[in-house]
Amino acid sequence: MILMGDRVPMFKLRPYRGLLLAALFVIITGGLLSAYFFTEDAYVTGSNRGLLILIITLILTLLLLVVAFSRYGFRHLWHHRPGYKRG
Repeated sequence: MILMGDRVPMFKLRPYRGLLLAALFVIITGGLLSAYFFTEDAYVTGSNRGLLILIITLILTLLLLVVAFSRYGFRHLWHHRPGYKRG
């Protein structure tokens, strides 16, 4: 949010960069962990740690992406360019 004197603050419609980086970190770390557990589970019957880690990773990544793009849910913050004509 940028304050412009006494006027209304101007909001930028960009996703939260920190949350996108966190989602990228979670998907990489979770993918590597699940790949490790999948190879380890190949030798142990009845163990599903790789699948469990993969499901948790996908859920966390999805939640982080939804929160990162949450600004797009507020349509009243969408700005039109100066040449835009209504109607």
